[in-house]
Amino acid sequence: MTVFSIGGTNFEVDVAKSGIRLEGDGSGLLELNIDIHGDDDVFMRLTEEDDAEWAWALYPPAFFLHGLRVQAGPQGEFTAGPLDTESDAEESGIYMMEYGDVSAVHVVELSARRLAMSGMVDLCGQRLPFHIEMPRA
Repeated sequence: MTVFSIGGTNFEVDVAKSGIRLEGDGSGLLELNIDIHGDDDVFMRLTEEDDAEWAWALYPPAFFLHGLRVQAGPQGEFTAGPLDTESDAEESGIYMMEYGDVSAVHVVELSARRLAMSGMVDLCGQRLPFHIEMPRA
């Protein structure tokens, strides 16, 4: 199972639409680009009722983190965080009908097999925790 949770709601991950890219930047570091999309079918179930918590949204959330430069470990995996997303990455946030700034982003694991990360998002006037977990293989 995949996790893309905001607050207490798991939107799951649409693995087909999501991607993680690590590319050498020429300086010995790797540039990390992450795009994670919530699952449309799960989102539709969560918003069926007119008074559902997320009924105001038209589509599931999308997380993005672009241009983060990191040092990889000897096995190609690394942990990074908490990140100062304003200075460490070119752009980051969660989009769900409006852009939500992310903070306290912590990449728990990024290996050939798995991505796990967490942080906080300011979304619609609320500060909520988020968590993403998905296989890479």
